[in-house]
Amino acid sequence: MSGNATDLPRTFLYRLARTVVTAFFRLCYRIRVEGLEHVPRSGGIIIASNHLSNLDPPLLGVMVPRYIRFMGKAELFQIAMLSALFSALGGFPIQRGRIDKQGIRKAISIVEEGGCLVMFPEGHRSKTGQLGTLMPGIASIARKSNATVVPTAIVGPYRLFGRVTIRFGEPFAAGELPSEDLLSHLSSELERLLAVKH
Repeated sequence: MSGNATDLPRTFLYRLARTVVTAFFRLCYRIRVEGLEHVPRSGGIIIASNHLSNLDPPLLGVMVPRYIRFMGKAELFQIAMLSALFSALGGFPIQRGRIDKQGIRKAISIVEEGGCLVMFPEGHRSKTGQLGTLMPGIASIARKSNATVVPTAIVGPYRLFGRVTIRFGEPFAAGELPSEDLLSHLSSELERLLAVKH
């Protein structure tokens, strides 16, 4: 379902969580993945996605052919079952409403060490399905970690047995892009990916 990957953890808990989550999405939704060839199979990358639901991180976790790491609001990690699931699938908590220096340092180090980080630059879920304003945090993390950014659109909504599409766009290097230019380009790409019709 997510292709071959060489960096997936071999722990029992990860394999169990991945199997359970994959079965859940196969049973409950019709998942379509487009542009998977745009996701680099190695090197430090950020999957930058719009945000529709708490299901977005586990969905990307089983559809991206790499071991993903993602930030989750700290409140979710206070729920035992969700904490175990998200941690097993690569999640780590971040405090919202303030600058969480520890969480930011962890995010940067993941990318610097060649990992795959998932970020939702809107900072919160969209209630309408429309893309909201992107927060500057992703630009800072991408630039400091010298990441390759992969614009990613999740097209829903998550209706039982309904179609959910994940669409990966052309990656681009954060490099020396000014933060405003990076955010503008990412926002334009996400809007374009969300607007694709079949």
